[in-house]
This record gives sequence, structure tokens and C-alpha cells, in this order.
Amino acid sequence: MIKKSIISFVLIFMISGCTSDDICEEGSPTTPLLIITFKDFINPEVSKEVTSLTIKTDEENPVVLLHQATTDSIAIPLNTNTSVTKLFFIKNDNEEDTGNYDVVTFTYQTQPEYINRACGYKVNYNNLDAQLETENTTNWIQQINLLQTTVKDETSTHISILH
Repeated sequence: MIKKSIISFVLIFMISGCTSDDICEEGSPTTPLLIITFKDFINPEVSKEVTSLTIKTDEENPVVLLHQATTDSIAIPLNTNTSVTKLFFIKNDNEEDTGNYDVVTFTYQTQPEYINRACGYKVNYNNLDAQLETENTTNWIQQINLLQTTVKDETSTHISILH
């Protein structure tokens, strides 16, 4: 009897101890992803899919952000702990061949923004820049157009890649 009373008291205390600001509501702002669209180099107004696109981080233990997708737009995360994210964009990636890869380096300044007690902080990116490494002559990426230098949300394209 005493055990049941104690358990009931603990459950009531736990339930009443949560307030609405202790739960991060769905739809609350989060750190935005970088929106990139792929366009035709000859006609930059026309979207152009990249065949079997894989995107990997440039780290000792690479992380695959996208694996063999055929797409004309992507949303990828930037590293919130540094001011540089270096990524490998691999076109025509398959198991037998490493495909044609280009290296793009994104530089930016991180700016934490407090959301609320439950959600904590999100990170915005300011002064965004993207540079294509052109050390190899077979780059499939022809040009990178920076459309927005601030990444605060995912409502519009930040970068357009022409290929």
C-alpha cells in the first residue's frame, strides 16, 4: 500500500513538473541546411539534374551526406563547430568507379541564436562563400553562384551550381 502511494506520488510529481516550455515544439526553428540548386551551364535559368551524386565530408573519417542520388537540388548541413566545411561532390558515383569528383570549400561565420529554454540554440551562418578547387582539369562543376551570403532559413536557394 505504501509502495503504491509512493509510486503514485512520484508519477503525479513527474507529470505536473513538466511545463509547456520544457518541450521543444515541432516546427520550432532549427539550424538551417544549405540549399543548393544545380543548373545548366549553357542556360543558367534551367535546372539540370546531377546523375548519381554523392557528397562526402573531407575528414579523416568521411561522412556521406548524400549517396548516389539523381537530383537538381539538395539541402546539406554545414559544420557548426568551425568556420569551414570542405565537401566532395562526386558525380556518376558507383561501386566500381569513384566517379568524377570536385571539392568545394564553404567558409562562413557562425552566429548562435537563442530559441527558448526547451530548444536551446540554433546556428545561423553569415558571410557565406563557396570556392571550387580547380587543381584538376576535369571539373564537372563549371561555376558556383552565391545567391545569399546569410543562411538563416531554408525558404530559398543559397547557392546555385552550374554544370
